[in-house]
Amino acid sequence: MQNVDNKPMKITKDMIEYVAHLSRLELEPQEIDLYTEQIDRILSYMDTLNSLDTTHIEPTSHVVPLGTAFRDDIVQDSLPVGDATQNAPRRKGTFFEVPPIIEMEE
Repeated sequence: MQNVDNKPMKITKDMIEYVAHLSRLELEPQEIDLYTEQIDRILSYMDTLNSLDTTHIEPTSHVVPLGTAFRDDIVQDSLPVGDATQNAPRRKGTFFEVPPIIEMEE
């Protein structure tokens, strides 16, 4: 089977049908054709990218340089416990008391 560029296809309709079956998807025949063509083009493009020489290209985590919008982390005194918990609806000692979210066996 060949794609529109007359290159051998990397993915077949059978593969699409198999993945759809595993995913519990019911695909129409035209969807199978469409997805086969789209995924084949993606894989062909990946081949194009893989053929590029990147030996002198430094790896990056993002395509543009990013700066942080956060302030510097400066060590300073914490908020006093009394101030932090003064508006708490319920307190237990120096902690916030909240209702349990896991059932406890008695």
